[in-house]
Amino acid sequence: MTDRLSDVLILGTGPAGSALALALKRAGIGNVLMIESSARPALRIGEAAAPGLGALLARLGLDERLERRGHRPCHGNRSLWGSDAPAMTDFMRQAQGPGWHLDRGAFDAWLQGEAGDAGVDRLSPARIEEAHWAAHRWRVRLRHGDDAMVLEARWIVDATGRPAAFARRHGAALHRLDRMIALAVLAEPAEGPGFDSYSHIEAAEFGWWYAARLPGGQAMISLMTDSDLARASGLFSAEGFAAAWQGTTEISRFAEPAAIVPAVFSAGTQFIDQAIAPGWLALGDALMAFDPLSASGITGAIEDAIAAGELLVQLLEEPAEADAKSLRGSYAARANAGLHRFMAEHRAIYAAERRWPESLFWCRRASYTARPASMPS
Repeated sequence: MTDRLSDVLILGTGPAGSALALALKRAGIGNVLMIESSARPALRIGEAAAPGLGALLARLGLDERLERRGHRPCHGNRSLWGSDAPAMTDFMRQAQGPGWHLDRGAFDAWLQGEAGDAGVDRLSPARIEEAHWAAHRWRVRLRHGDDAMVLEARWIVDATGRPAAFARRHGAALHRLDRMIALAVLAEPAEGPGFDSYSHIEAAEFGWWYAARLPGGQAMISLMTDSDLARASGLFSAEGFAAAWQGTTEISRFAEPAAIVPAVFSAGTQFIDQAIAPGWLALGDALMAFDPLSASGITGAIEDAIAAGELLVQLLEEPAEADAKSLRGSYAARANAGLHRFMAEHRAIYAAERRWPESLFWCRRASYTARPASMPS
């Protein structure tokens, strides 16, 4: 007995999953279900979104004026990278408009709400216990709280983020290029010109720093380094993190260093080796999660979700197998191109910083950017 039917079952309710659900409903797909494994939202300190986000939201039929929802426009980056002299990147000289410093929790909740208003169903907490593919359908047993249910789905989308839980269970292998983490704290920002509307980036011997003023007024201070280097340097402790912060040139001017135990987030580059198969595809960080220096993040996730929605609309029409294979191939090729583009940009950006040639952190980046990467297929 089947409790319900879904055209598309989306695993994960982050920006990629919610944007895809909304795109599918806007395209007239009738039964779209999102599930989230935890009813408690993930800890989010804040996030910067690259220019172009507004135009993508408009394509989803959403209001692109994010300042009306309390988010802060970001007009560029101030960086100490490859030089002791600060350099400026001004977004206002570009055609895509400003970037954004987001209240990530509020942004995610807004997208989920818009998807719900469009008719997308959502179950939380819920998880897949079993999933079997037969006769062009998935038969899925779900656990929703204390209840079990069985549903059939024509397509399943893995938008579970870095775990890529479903894709890995169904044949995809995970490739990690590094073990970079983000150590992040909230602090009170200093007053000063340019601090309000710019992101701040500063390279250091053992990694690099990021700082921004969040919509609520606090400063987010984050250090990107490798997990083993953080452990060896005592950076997980309040005292060790504060000492490293004190040693910066610009970040310590942005906010007064304080002894605060940092929150720890995964920030390394990883990807799976299969983007799509008959009946399922991976999206967002489940497919590819990049070093945050790429600044792809939210903007890239929503752009990819729109592309996945356009693809699924065609695949749900059940084209001939040759045509379906070609459509799946186009999705894999798009993922390949995105990964190639990231690797080229990553190589160029990290190669520009040469002040610490003996640093293990920087030597590792030079090593893995020189290696060819296997690509999703």
